[in-house]
Amino acid sequence: MDNYENQDNMQQQANVQRYRQRRVDEFKLNINSGDGAKENISSKKSETPSSSKKAFSDEITSFSDENTRAQIERDSKKELRRQKKEEKKILKIKSGRNKKVYRFAWLILLVISSIVVGQFLITGCNDFLAMNRKETDTVLVKVTKEDGIGDIADKLEDAGVIDSSTFFTLFTVLTNQSDDIEPGIYTLSKNKDYLGILNYLQYTGNRLTTITLQITEGTNIIDLADQLYDAGVTYDKEEFLRLCNSDEFDADYPFLSEIEPHEDRVYKLEGYMFPDTYEFYVEEAPDVTIRRFLSNFKSKIYESEYEVEGYDQPVKLIELVNDSDFTLDEVVTLASLVQGEAADVEDMYNVSSVINNRLFYGAQSDIHSLGLDCTAFYPYKNAESVPEDIKDTFHSKYETYDTRGLPPGAICSGSAHAFLAAVAPNDTDYLYFCHGVNDDGTVTAYYAVTFNEHMANIEKAGLE
Repeated sequence: MDNYENQDNMQQQANVQRYRQRRVDEFKLNINSGDGAKENISSKKSETPSSSKKAFSDEITSFSDENTRAQIERDSKKELRRQKKEEKKILKIKSGRNKKVYRFAWLILLVISSIVVGQFLITGCNDFLAMNRKETDTVLVKVTKEDGIGDIADKLEDAGVIDSSTFFTLFTVLTNQSDDIEPGIYTLSKNKDYLGILNYLQYTGNRLTTITLQITEGTNIIDLADQLYDAGVTYDKEEFLRLCNSDEFDADYPFLSEIEPHEDRVYKLEGYMFPDTYEFYVEEAPDVTIRRFLSNFKSKIYESEYEVEGYDQPVKLIELVNDSDFTLDEVVTLASLVQGEAADVEDMYNVSSVINNRLFYGAQSDIHSLGLDCTAFYPYKNAESVPEDIKDTFHSKYETYDTRGLPPGAICSGSAHAFLAAVAPNDTDYLYFCHGVNDDGTVTAYYAVTFNEHMANIEKAGLE
């Protein structure tokens, strides 16, 4: 009986051992070395022993000993370190490549910047030392109270005194000299260096108190106002222009009161600003400047004497005017037209002959206007001078192609020769004239009595 009982007990223990082993096989804790530890519970109903086998280093069971688990953890950490090291290596390679690109880009930028800065410094140094400015002629530069150092530098560059207003401004500011320049009119040489220019502008004794200015023949009042203002003679250009169309000087100059009013006349004093060389005070009052011109006009017309063909003795221009069929104001207008059309002094007398002939008997040849180009854009000198905002619609009231007779007034200041030609023209039958420019730049004048002759002259002059 005891033997049977012992056998039953052993059989039961064996069954329990197999049951436990089966439970162990069914319950496993798998650790993946790449993703970390994961718990995996398997509830399979049947599994062969061979299918449940794994490498000892890849799994931990509930019966694994401490050494096995520690070894697996060490292997896992080692694998993680290896992966991190590999990642760092890849990042290092990429970083190295990026650094090379950045270094190359910075190198290119540095080279370009060096070239630009170097060129700027070379240009500035040459300008600072006046290396490229060899001219010894002088120019007038006007500095006003409102001018900052940038404005002054721009004026110096425009006048040809310096080459770079930017570098001059920078130098003046860095040397703390921008506030030491005195307002005034200065005569500056073009070959001075920066220090010479600044020293000159900082000394009040170099400021001009008077200005000598040449007004050339053919200058109209608008251009005259600009010239006087730019030179520092007048401080108020608009007031100057207003006075040129006023009656404020009639009492002191009676010949002005004899001018017949005309609604289309732009400037009453046009033609009376006699061209000559004048000495003005700096920023003198506009009315003082105008009186200088009118006084000189009076002297040239009423006092000066001229040699004239057909007269035994020198005569005054006013005497020639009185002997003519024109008023003084009409002669002033005629002289301005002659000045505007003639190529030279000799040509003036034939051009005046054409104008006079057209006025007196042009209608007999079916010519009813003067047809002069010089009147087409007055009060502006030419088409380029007409302001852009009115250029497309501008029409001068002085044009002489559609209008008969003389224009409403003079178009510019005529010289003494133009006045003489106006009242003592050559005695011809010419009714037409034109001018051709030769290859050497000289001008040839052509005159004609008939229209057919005139057309042939136009072809000769190369005007077709």
